[in-house]
Amino acid sequence: MPFTLLSLTLQKLAFSGLLLYSSLVGVAPTGTSATTDNNDPKAATAANNNAAAVVKGIDVSRWQKEVDWSLVRESEVSFAFVKATQGDFRLDPYFARNWEETKRHGIKRGAYHFYKPEAPVKDQIKLFTSTVTLEAGDLPPVLDIEVSDPKVSSENLRRDIREWLEGVTVHYGVRPIIYTSQNYYRRYLQGHFPEYHFWIARYSAVKPEIHHTDSWMFWQYTDRGSISGINSAVDINFFAGDFEQLSSLCLPQLTSYSDLGSPLKQLKHLQPLP
Repeated sequence: MPFTLLSLTLQKLAFSGLLLYSSLVGVAPTGTSATTDNNDPKAATAANNNAAAVVKGIDVSRWQKEVDWSLVRESEVSFAFVKATQGDFRLDPYFARNWEETKRHGIKRGAYHFYKPEAPVKDQIKLFTSTVTLEAGDLPPVLDIEVSDPKVSSENLRRDIREWLEGVTVHYGVRPIIYTSQNYYRRYLQGHFPEYHFWIARYSAVKPEIHHTDSWMFWQYTDRGSISGINSAVDINFFAGDFEQLSSLCLPQLTSYSDLGSPLKQLKHLQPLP
């Protein structure tokens, strides 16, 4: 999910912003080490006097090619979002392998769809839902929104986005997460989707800034991370909570979404409002 690159100095400062956010919402990061690399930057602040670490994850697509997930797991990566589909016709060639390998190595997995405003929404829903089979313990699906089309107005863009989100919710019985950049969020999305959690890409020392009705759960703070088992730069993400809270976002063990026969049953498995 590429956005404008910033310096490694700013990337190192980003962790301090996440620690501040964690202290404000009452989430105490746990387990940090003394490293200062751009994957786990340190901040000697009062908010971190317990020497704790946030829950770290990555997202991958064909750009990372073949990933050695056993080495990724050893790098303290707790979760991974894997690109599955794009628009109304494109499958990521590495999705099937990444999807199976993340599960096999005990990394919490989620699948994402790269949204194309010019493509028919119903076809984009069909492509994603026919490609991705979610299981209990998987993270909710993600809609990656980072491009616009001059022929699609802001109102129509938001209408179509909502149609994708609601269609995927009905299929899986869980609300998707919305991924976007800080600037795209401000221009098109802020305040329009309060019932959905956001995953914000902001390559800055400052945590994501959102509308008072919205909620962000993931912060992609760099696209220049280095992780063992991946031979190229990779996006690094932090979750605004602990591992138990991350697990609570996942699909429940109660029943498969394919067994949810009625809308009433489906509603029981919707994620709670932010």
